[in-house]
Amino acid sequence: MLDLNALNQLNQLKQTIRSDKNLFQGTVRGSQGRFGFVVLEDGREAFLAPDEMARVLPGDRVEVSVTEKAENPESNKVDAELDKLISSTTKTLVGQYVVRGKGHFVSVDMPQLNRWVFIPPKARGKAQEGDFLVCRLVRHPFEDGKGQAKVTDILGKPGDVGIEHAFISQKHNLPTQWRKEEQTQVDAISSLALTELPDYDARTKLQDSLFVTIDSESTKDMDDALSIETTDSGWLLKVAIADPTASIAPNSALDKTAMQRANTAYLPGRAITMLPETLSNHTYSLVPGEDRPALLCQMQINHSGEIEQADFEFSIIRSAHKLSYDNVAALLEQEQQEAVPTDCHDLLKTLLACSQALNNYRRDNMLLMEERDDFDLVLNEKMHIADIRRQSHNLAQQIVQEAMLATNRSAGDLFARHNLNTGSHSGIFSSHKGFRAERLESIKKVVAEDFPDLAELDLETLDGYRQLIHSLHGNPEAASQLAAFRLMLQAGVLTTDASPHLGLAMEHYATVTSPIRRYNDFFNHRAIRAILEQKSLQGPSVEALAEMQKSIGTTRSASRDLEQWLICLFMEQQQGKTLDAKVFRVTSQGITVKLDEWGVNGFVKLNPKAFKFDPDRMSLCGEEQSFLLDQPLQVQVSRVDLDKKRINFNLV
Repeated sequence: MLDLNALNQLNQLKQTIRSDKNLFQGTVRGSQGRFGFVVLEDGREAFLAPDEMARVLPGDRVEVSVTEKAENPESNKVDAELDKLISSTTKTLVGQYVVRGKGHFVSVDMPQLNRWVFIPPKARGKAQEGDFLVCRLVRHPFEDGKGQAKVTDILGKPGDVGIEHAFISQKHNLPTQWRKEEQTQVDAISSLALTELPDYDARTKLQDSLFVTIDSESTKDMDDALSIETTDSGWLLKVAIADPTASIAPNSALDKTAMQRANTAYLPGRAITMLPETLSNHTYSLVPGEDRPALLCQMQINHSGEIEQADFEFSIIRSAHKLSYDNVAALLEQEQQEAVPTDCHDLLKTLLACSQALNNYRRDNMLLMEERDDFDLVLNEKMHIADIRRQSHNLAQQIVQEAMLATNRSAGDLFARHNLNTGSHSGIFSSHKGFRAERLESIKKVVAEDFPDLAELDLETLDGYRQLIHSLHGNPEAASQLAAFRLMLQAGVLTTDASPHLGLAMEHYATVTSPIRRYNDFFNHRAIRAILEQKSLQGPSVEALAEMQKSIGTTRSASRDLEQWLICLFMEQQQGKTLDAKVFRVTSQGITVKLDEWGVNGFVKLNPKAFKFDPDRMSLCGEEQSFLLDQPLQVQVSRVDLDKKRINFNLV
């Protein structure tokens, strides 16, 4: 037995060893492989080898011993060894029941987490091999890399109708229920007469003006309606936007939940709405023939497509017709007079003329977004894909798109002026900073080598970025490089700073046109009201914006995950068919291609020794064959991996 002096010496030795370590705290981040990272508090990412990653879970707070890479101590690349688990947020695991020999496991399929976790005999319940499960983590793997789980719910079996939807909702923790206090608030709002709105008398009454909605045939949450008048200098474009802030009070149950959800999750065949469907599809939706509260943006637009003046006010409107993109396009593109009601013909033709002017102005002074066809997944009774229909961009979509962009640009300008005049932050801007910071130097190198006349542009500024994209867009020989540059862009962010949107080449951009579907639009209605009434409004904190951004990312990931799963099931049935495709992305190992007919992506593995990979130009060059972005080719399905949700093609 150690005496007190020996124990003190041992403790002192432990403290000395610990003090000699280069210790940091951070958060574990997973990867597609078995390895992972720890995002340190100073911003660096420390590498976790597979054996170390097996002891932790994504999101864990840990203390690690950090070692700099010996070959380059000046770089930011460091390795980490786990020292202590501080906390863990992972309590639930979602996956499929797997049996290997005598071992029973849940094969976990969660963001950044793909591993098997042991299920002890008494924790298996009635689950059977192949079942999709929800489990509770009962033993963290930190001590020895061997975690344990207990089955809490059996979602279903492969082949069950809608099992993919149920699994993805659980995997991404999508909220699908409304609490009692939220439903009580919904009932109160639904029974509220329009004339009982607190500001009803102050709202401009526009029920006699001709407004129409233009959406997909199946759309129920219609949040914008259009009207227009011809003027001597151009047009007076009126965009009426559904106004749920009319009766949802700040900090109420629905307001807090809408902020947490952040946006409506559009999954194939199903929408998980930001607001209860009773409100989003009925009470606030601009259904024809019904008076609705709306935020109105009136824009004076000249014949050149320039917005000379934009004014916002709150109003009451009544949409006359619910029109579909297809029917409006049938009138405007094919002159099918019977496609839409007669009283809309002149309105739609005037809207088209205005939209073309707006589009031309943006082409000359800003940037047009890359036009891509949409692909509509048609589901059968099993909730699987029966068909994928290509939807080409038409004139009806152009009308709506230009009206929404003009409205959001006007809102951004309003917030920017208010911020400048008052020194306070009012609305939420949608900002885009252009190229990813880590790609800037290589992009500048390519521009200097391939387009020397553009080498002096400052690509981090709005004007410099706009000039680069304009110049490359006008050069047919630069098409492949322009496609490569577009893959090097960073994601947009929400911010209360009046920063520009480089992707659109707009000084300011703040979305207000989808308040039923997006919380930042919902909040921006309140911000406009505060400006009009000359009142102060506390904007969301940096942390709140980050949470909104995270929630938006979660719903997008859920939608992509479900689409990819259903697409894999669909592509299993396409074996042996020769399919037209284009190169979508290039790596050192091969190419990702996108099918022309269905918009489906898959990978073609190539022999890396036969090609020279240029990551800056995203090209593979070989002696007999080379691959560039957007290059046409033909492929066949070689393998569909349902476990990893991956599709592999062979070149024909």
